[in-house]
Formats: sequence, C-alpha cells, structure tokens
Amino acid sequence: MTDLPGPLTPTQTSTIGGLYAEVFMPAGTPKGIVVITHGYAEHCGRYREVAHVIVKAGWAALSYDVRGHGQSPGERGYIDRFDTYLNDLSAMQAAARALVPDGAPMILLGHSHGSLITLRALAGDQPPTIKAAIVSSPYLALKLVVPGYKKVLAQVASRLAPKLAQPNSLRVEDLTADRAKQAERVADKLCFDVATSRWYTESTAAQDYVLANASRIKVPTTWLVGGADPIADPARSRTVADKVEGASYHDLVGMKHEVFNEVDRGKVFAELTRALASA
Repeated sequence: MTDLPGPLTPTQTSTIGGLYAEVFMPAGTPKGIVVITHGYAEHCGRYREVAHVIVKAGWAALSYDVRGHGQSPGERGYIDRFDTYLNDLSAMQAAARALVPDGAPMILLGHSHGSLITLRALAGDQPPTIKAAIVSSPYLALKLVVPGYKKVLAQVASRLAPKLAQPNSLRVEDLTADRAKQAERVADKLCFDVATSRWYTESTAAQDYVLANASRIKVPTTWLVGGADPIADPARSRTVADKVEGASYHDLVGMKHEVFNEVDRGKVFAELTRALASA
C-alpha cells in the first residue's frame, strides 16, 4: 500500500438540521467542497481518510451522520420516508456552501446507501445544483442473498410494524479484504447490524426509481465499483451507469464492497483525486 494519508482530524464538528457533521478545510482557499454521505449501518467518522484525500487535493469536505446512524438522532436504521434522507442532504449542501467562496463548485460523494441517496436526489424532479458526483459501490440492488421469508416479512411489517428490526446479515469479510479494517469495523460501536422493515421497502423503492430515471442525471458522474462486491450488485451499477450520459465507470477488479477501505485503496484514492481535478 502506498500513498495512504491516514485519517484526518476534523477542522470542526457541528450539528446541522439536528444531524452530527464533520468539516475538513485545506490550509488555503478551497477549490470547492465535497459533501460525503456514508453507507448504511455505519457513520461519517469512517471517512476521515477519504476526507484527507480530498483536502490534499485542495478541496474542503463536509461529512455527516445520516439520520438514524452514528451520532445523529433516530431509531437505528429506520426511516419513515426516503425523502427525509433527501431533505437532510439538501440541508448539508446549504451548510457546505457557506463554508466556501460564492460560486465555488460542489461535489456529492456517496458510498453504498449514501450513493443511493445521492443518485436518487440527482434523478429527481428537483436535482441539486452541483458540479459532479462520485459514487462508490452504489446500493442499487442486493447481491447478498436474502431469504424469501425475510423479504415477505419486511413488506408486511413495513405497514404494520415499520420499526421492526432484523439482522442485516453483513459480514466484515464481505466489506473488505483488509484485516485491520475488518477489525476496526467489528470494534466500532457506532456501527450496527440490523435493518428495519420500513427502511427496506423505502430503499427498494428508491432503487427502482433510480433504475427507471437514471437518464435524467445530467451532471458528470464517477463510479468506483468493487468488481468482487458480494453485497451491492456490481451488475446493477453497470446497468444504471450505462443509462447516465457521460458516466465514468471504474470496475475495481477484485475489490469488495468498501473500496475506500480495501488493501489497494491507494488506487481508489488516485481515481478520486483525478475526479476532483477534472471537476
């Protein structure tokens, strides 16, 4: 592994719209700002090395704990409507714009479920005004096999018991091949291992929406997709990316779900840096 900057301590932490957020600023005037949306069942503190890459490239970064995650309020893994995630993302963008000079470009960066939130916003009727988007291992379809009874239970419970939580069956070995990162994930008490029934149905509907409306995305997108991802289906990512005009798709051969935590993540960071330079 080369050129790994390690995690960066936030310049400041704050609360935005009730949600916990971390801000990272470069030494000089930032070229722009990147808003980072993390994946399901984790939190923004796991993206401090990604923030370091962004700051080294001369950009500012704002990351936040999605509602129901990390240090933000809400039942773990629960959301009543997916639109709540979109509204929270809008609040983060407004706060991010206040951190950089007027007219400075903004980029949205999402991982897994954060990529779903990002892409759902971009494919919507009122897409955010941004320069570009970067998505890693988008959660656009499950490759992980879920027993049929769990799917049926989630569908029924979404109406009758929307906060019903079931084990999400994620294994750290499916996230990354990096043993140290696996151990970090196991020890991280801000992560959790359940999925609620309403979140399942709302996220599934969001996936269907992005698949049907991907051609509406008009900003440049960079796709960083683990080719050996056993959780989020890489084939669905390719299908959706093919519908997005000018999408830059990177098949990261041999990498699992968390490409920013993989053994060879220096290669992923190099792609991230190139995407920022071209924005």
